[in-house]
Amino acid sequence: MKKVFLLISSLILGALLLLSVFQQVGLTEIQAALFLFPKEGLVLTLLVNFFAVFVVGSYRWQLILEAQKCPVHFWKVMQAKMAGFTLSYITPSVLVGGEPVRAYMIKEDSKCGWEKSLASVIIDQTIFFAGLFVALIFGFIFLAERFSLPIEIFYGSGVIFLSATFVFYLFYKKIVNRGANEQAFFTFLIHKIKLDRIGFVKNKLKNIDATERNIERFFKEEKKYFLLVVLLALLEAFLDVLSVAVICFYLGQPIDFYKSLGVFFFMTIANFFPIPGSLGSFEFALLFIFELLGIGKETGLAFGIISRFVGIFFCSIGVFALIWFNIKNISHGFSLEAPPILQKIHSIFSRFLKRKK
Repeated sequence: MKKVFLLISSLILGALLLLSVFQQVGLTEIQAALFLFPKEGLVLTLLVNFFAVFVVGSYRWQLILEAQKCPVHFWKVMQAKMAGFTLSYITPSVLVGGEPVRAYMIKEDSKCGWEKSLASVIIDQTIFFAGLFVALIFGFIFLAERFSLPIEIFYGSGVIFLSATFVFYLFYKKIVNRGANEQAFFTFLIHKIKLDRIGFVKNKLKNIDATERNIERFFKEEKKYFLLVVLLALLEAFLDVLSVAVICFYLGQPIDFYKSLGVFFFMTIANFFPIPGSLGSFEFALLFIFELLGIGKETGLAFGIISRFVGIFFCSIGVFALIWFNIKNISHGFSLEAPPILQKIHSIFSRFLKRKK
């Protein structure tokens, strides 16, 4: 009940933010900005984003799985990536919500085992966030150097950067550079915040330890794979920033790469707000940065609508990936290890097919 209340509260907050955004920009101005956006611009935007998220991102994850002696066909990796994207998009955290689901899908579609599939997702997300962090730093430096930002932005960014730096340092210290008798990252956190007192968590400590050993092995022993994965994470971040420039170009407001980094900075920060699909916070951030750059609020909102369309389009692809995964596994129930949201989807899907019969 508490989860439902929090979800409804976050949606209401997002709706209020979105309403505030539309009150600041006239519909006529938005229509005029969108009218400038040609079909070829939309196609190119979709291709750049698809290549970044589902081709580069899936290949990066496939390399991690390969490094763990767990080869998986690229299509299966991409299918899990698509499903994870959809569930992340509709949950209160756009960047991480679907990760347990894609780990489970790889576990079911291969001989990896739960520990290796989960470890691969954690490695993938850690390196992805590191690449994202680099892009955010450059975006913030550009904005701080060229514009007078509100003091709240500096404080907020400072908290985010310091928190991220601390987490990366702790991850490095507890995974990559830990002593023989030292607790690994997740085990350390579990004991620190007393989660080991919960029966379910206590029973899974051996599995968690095995997962962390797989993570540790990758960072310590797979240097060649590590370098390739880092380069692919940076490539994905570059393509995300490039996508910003592409949309602005076809909206009739071409901007250079540095300004694209600034827009990307605010887009990414907005995605961390605990609102499904970053509803409202995403559009609000775009209005602010586009006005700051002197491009205009109407262009910012048009940019947001196009980006939102791209996200929803990719979500629809992810829905088909989830349906296909359920069809393949309809003959048997998911194991207890399956994430609750996937179990619910499978249960609903199974009942629906039984009624059809």
